[in-house]
This record gives sequence, C-alpha cells and structure tokens, in this order.
Amino acid sequence: MAVYTKIGKKDISIINKNFNFEKIVSFHGIKKGIENTNYLLKSKNQKYILTIFEKRVSKKEIPFFMELMDILNSYKISCPKPLKTNNKNYLIKLKNKTACIVSFLEGRDKKILRNYDCFEIGKFIARMHLITKKIKLNRKNSMGINKLNHILN
Repeated sequence: MAVYTKIGKKDISIINKNFNFEKIVSFHGIKKGIENTNYLLKSKNQKYILTIFEKRVSKKEIPFFMELMDILNSYKISCPKPLKTNNKNYLIKLKNKTACIVSFLEGRDKKILRNYDCFEIGKFIARMHLITKKIKLNRKNSMGINKLNHILN
C-alpha cells in the first residue's frame, strides 16, 4: 500500500481554498506506488492527482520537477501538468508535508509490452531529450551511482 499519509475533509478544504479550480467533491487514496502518497481528487467535471511527498524526497529538488513538467507540457509532451496555487506556487503544505496537485492523465498500466511499444517509448524519450537540451534547467543527480549506497544499505 502506498498511502502513507491520510487526509480528510479538512485537508480538502485547504486545497479548495488554495487552488482556483472546481471544488473537490470526492477523493480516495491510490494504492499503487512505492514512495509518495497519492490521491485521486474529483470535482464535478475534472480529476486531479494530489501527491504528498514522503521522507526520502529532497524538498529542495521538488521545484525542479514541477518546473520540468510544466515546461514539457508547453512543448506538448504528455505528462502531468503541475497546478499553481492562487499565490502562483506549485507546492502547498498538508499534514506538515510538502504536496502538489497535477493534472490527471487518462490511461492504465500496460501488462504486455511489444516491440512497437518499446519503439514508441524510445521515440518519446528521444523527443524529451531534444526538448530538455534547449531549456536552462538543471540539478545535481541525487540518484546517481555515487548516491545509491545509503539506499542499498
């Protein structure tokens, strides 16, 4: 189970006050996943994903990924689009943890990958690389080979 942080109606009220979108009317935890807590949020006409970042995520790196997803969206790369609060921030605090809300992407896990699927993934990754070469956004790789010993231990 990957719902480590439980939220309630009070937390949804905080979200509804901080974001300029339709009022969230229902929510439920997403059990798939391993590292962060994720919830599916639903308004009358929209779906969103709430991510609550758990212990292992470096808070100083989260803005990099929010901006990267936003830039990729502007280049028509299909990935979640981070939503900004009324104060133009990507991040909020919930349960004393950093959290964000991103757009919901329709789809489901592929159970069987075929050669064609691998080819399409390769094209997609190549396109991402070409786009990210053009932008001035970078960070040190906190998951590089030199940083993995503490995880392995």
